[in-house]
Formats: sequence, C-alpha cells, structure tokens
Amino acid sequence: MAQAAVRPDDMRRKLADPAELRVQGGTLLIAETRLWSATVLPHPANPREYGYRQYALAASGTQRSMMTEPGSSPYGTAELEIRVDTPNTIAQRLEDAKSRLIRDNPLAEDIAVEGVLQPLTVVPLIVVHGNGHPGCALLIAADGSSRISAVHELLGYAPSKVVYEWGSDGRRLRNEIGRWSRLVRSQGWQGLTEDERRRVRALSVPARVVVGFRPNNRSGQAFHTAVRNFIGLTHIRPPRPYGASVENEAKADAVLDSLAEPGSSEAPHITELEKRWFAGTISQEEVEAAGLSGRPDVRAGEIVRSLLGGGFRTSQRVNEGIRSLTAKQRPRREERVDVAVELILRPVRTGLSDGAKFVRPRRAVLQRVYRLPEIEDLSAEVRMEGTGADSRSPEELRDAALAEADQGMGNNGRLGPAQTELAVKAAYYMAMASPMALQREVFGGGEDDRGAASVLRAMLSRPRGILQAYEVIRAGRAGERLHEVDENGKPLVTAEGRPRGLTDALVRHAYSGGPAPLETARVGPKAAAMGWACVRESVERLYRDVDGMASVPLEEGGPSFVSEEGWDPSRVREVRETLDRVSRRVADWADRFEERERAVAAEQ
Repeated sequence: MAQAAVRPDDMRRKLADPAELRVQGGTLLIAETRLWSATVLPHPANPREYGYRQYALAASGTQRSMMTEPGSSPYGTAELEIRVDTPNTIAQRLEDAKSRLIRDNPLAEDIAVEGVLQPLTVVPLIVVHGNGHPGCALLIAADGSSRISAVHELLGYAPSKVVYEWGSDGRRLRNEIGRWSRLVRSQGWQGLTEDERRRVRALSVPARVVVGFRPNNRSGQAFHTAVRNFIGLTHIRPPRPYGASVENEAKADAVLDSLAEPGSSEAPHITELEKRWFAGTISQEEVEAAGLSGRPDVRAGEIVRSLLGGGFRTSQRVNEGIRSLTAKQRPRREERVDVAVELILRPVRTGLSDGAKFVRPRRAVLQRVYRLPEIEDLSAEVRMEGTGADSRSPEELRDAALAEADQGMGNNGRLGPAQTELAVKAAYYMAMASPMALQREVFGGGEDDRGAASVLRAMLSRPRGILQAYEVIRAGRAGERLHEVDENGKPLVTAEGRPRGLTDALVRHAYSGGPAPLETARVGPKAAAMGWACVRESVERLYRDVDGMASVPLEEGGPSFVSEEGWDPSRVREVRETLDRVSRRVADWADRFEERERAVAAEQ
C-alpha cells in the first residue's frame, strides 16, 4: 500500500480513520485514495470468466494448471490468500483474465478520454507458491477488473510484470512512474501528444482500498465470502449482468459455501470434501483416494439431492447462498435447479473447443428434468446407489424401481424414490448422448410438446422404461452408445440386425404418457393408479384442446377468434357444469383421503 499510494500521507490519514462500507455479512473498512495503476491488478478469479474455466475433475480435458479460488487469510486479517503451484500459474491466469476482460467489456477508449472516474474497490491478496518461490502481496480489483485491465492495455502493462518485477522491486516501479512525471514536467500538458495524454490520464486510479473487515456477530462470515458477496451484488445484479450461466456459476460457489458451513443449531449439510467434489476443483485421483465415486451420474445425483432434496431445511440453506449474491428474498426453485445443473456441467465444459454449442441444449434439458417435484423427496436419509459402503447396487436400484411401478407409482402422478433416482441418473446420460436421447419440448414443432420431466416420468412409470433407464446408466458408465430395449430389457435391433440407437423421438413414441393397459391389474391401488393416469391424460388433453381453440385466428394472421367473437354461452355453460361435477367428485376423493389420514393419526 505504501508503494501504491499516489499520496502516502493521505493514505496514512485514511488508515487512521477508515470509512465503512456495509456488505452482506459484515462491514468492510476502507481507505479511499488514489493508487498508481501499475500497482493494481484484475481479480485473478474474476467471475466474468467463470464460463471459460477449467476444472480439475475433468482431468482429461485440462490444458493448463488449475487454480483454486482465493480464500481468507489464515491470520484473520482483511486479506485474501490464494495458493498456486508456480509463479507461472498466477501470471498466466492474470494474462488470461486481462485479455478476456478487454474483449468482453472494452472500456479503453472511454478511459483514454476521461480516465477512470468511479473508484475501484481494491483488496489485498497474498499469493503462496507451492514450489517454494517467495510469496507476493498484490492489490486486486474486487470491483473494477474491467477498468484496470483497460488501463493496463492503454499503458502497455503486462500483469505478470506488475506482479513479479515491479511488485518485488520498488525502484523499477518508481522509475516507471517517474518517467511519466518527468515528461509532464518537461513538456507541459500542451506539449504532450494525444497518445501521451491518453496514457497520463490512466496513470492513476481512484480506489476504495479495503483495510479491515468486521463480520456481523450473528453470521461470523469469512472475509473472502464478504468480498464475493460484494462482487455479486455489484455485478450479478445491475449495472452489467454477467449472463445467466455465469450468474449461476457464481451462485453455485456461494451455495456450496452455505451448505458447507455449520448453522447455529445444525451441522453442515455437506463436508469440505464434498464441496470440492461438487465444485469440480478436486482431481480424479483425489476423488478415488477419498472414496468418492468417479461416475458423473452419481456425482450428478448427489448434487441434485444436496441442493434440491431434503425439503425446507435444504432449500433454506441453498437460498441463503443465492441471496448472498442477489439479495433476493425468495429465490425460486427453478433458480436452485439452474445452480445445481451448472455444477453438474462444470467437468463437461472443461476442455471443449466449442463448449457453448455442446453445452447449451444439454443445460436446457437438464434444467427441465431436474424440476421434477419428486426430487424433493431425495433426502439425506434415502439410501442411494453408488454413494458409500452401504449403498445399493444398480441392480438393487432397478428392482426397487420395478417394485414401485408395480404399486402404481408414477401412474398416480408421482414417482417413488427409486424411480426418481433412476430418472436423475439416466437423464444425465440421455442428455449427454450424441444425438441426445432426451431433448427439451418444442412448442408447435410436433404433436408431442411434453416437457422433458413429463416424458421421463412417463418412462419411469413403466417396467420397460425402468429397464431402459437401467440400460442407459450401464451403457453411459461403460462409455457405450445408448440403445433401445424391449419389455424384457433386451436390445431392439433394426432390419439390418444392428442395435437400435436411443433417440428423443423413440423415447417419446415408446412412452407417450398414456396409461398402461389394465390386463395385469383390475382391482386395488395399482388399477386405481392406472385409472388416475387416464384422468390426468384427459385433463391434459382438455387443456391442450382449449389452447388449440384459443389459437384459431379470426382470419389469416389475425387475432384469436374466441377472444374477438366469444362463444355461445349455452354451450359454454353445458361444458362448465360437467367440469364442475367432475371437480366436486374428485374433491370428494381428496376429502375422504384426508379423513382417513386423520383417523389413522388419531389411533396412533
């Protein structure tokens, strides 16, 4: 800070009486002054480049050294600390961050005219090298990385030079600043060329330097979390959103922090090891050594269960993480789903040359599939396959799902736990397949406009669909292509005798959503569940038919006929009376069910 301050005396006065900046979880103490641009760097883990990051869990696609997120200083000071293997790791990350920020958010021309107008929020960062190289202290822009990157571009500064040359040699830094000062003194402002004026305007920047942190008594929040919350509230909310996928990435890390922190009266929901596994920052070797599963569908299932299952307590923890960045009081379940999907996709994205084209449709279908309401029942008490020494085998999971289907689950509108787990894991491989074996709905693109979750529920309600899901998981884990199976789980073959590849069209055709035939069940709960499936199908068809009638135009390209002309009230009344009778009858069933539930509870 002594080297960075344009006026060290002003910095000393501000240190003696720092200002306060409230953030979620506490108060940052700041000294507002001007800093030499050659002493401030972009954030090496700037959230704007979340979507381009590589994660250690996808080791095969990694092309450069991995770098962890900065954490809080172990000494309790208002400093961040980051651990890297070698100086080249941090230097390369800073160069990458600068080039991407300049490309994605070009500000150089504006800054050249006026300089940097609004203060950057600057935070100390200590870099610790794993190879024994001496550590270094940096000042990074927690807010303002785009601006400082544009300044460095104007001045021709390389971040690696700022870190490892000027940062460790005050004489070189003073020489750089001094040459510009001497130029201005010798020639005067009028004697400078326009290019020289552009650079002089960028020589220093206004800054709010974070010099202390006071957490709220209740939260006990760590310093790095407070800094990240400040970044999130500045950028994930206006003025310049990062974009949906990047926002979800930032929310994901905040959610994992929330789940891994103990509450006032409860233990953490996930361990630190699980946090790294979910975040994708753990290597395949570390996964194996820790006894975690290396199968991506098992990881997907655990992420889904940890973020979306477990009912109210889990959703509250997840919402706390989302609120820390967005200040939303009531994050929707869809937001929690989107965060979970972004975590699942981290290893998939790593190493892809054209990641957006591959990931975008798969993100869309997983976001729809994992909105299955049954996922909320996958609490920590549910014994899932592939997790821990006492977990059940894939065959046991398949058989449990078959038993649930035999009881009518799925037909009654809700899958059982085993059926749901199979759906979650099979959906992962069906989405990742090429061509995709499950895609999002296409409104107006065909007769079947069901959402992916509805298709999956119809599939897992049938014994054949359960055998299909089991085969999908087996083939996906073996790295084989997905193929369609028959009622006995045997591969179906084409006329040429080759296994028939599984596609979205085949899945939708085989599992149309209609009720199963009643030959095997004519009495009892299973037959009633199948009857209810008929009711649901009829209601959904009625809804589609009403939509269809509403879309009939008055004339070609004109407004809706019924919106303009209406319909015969006597005909409408006749239909409504029938619907009212059906509604009252179905409501009676619900009342009777609740009466029996109360009676059973009273007897206990």
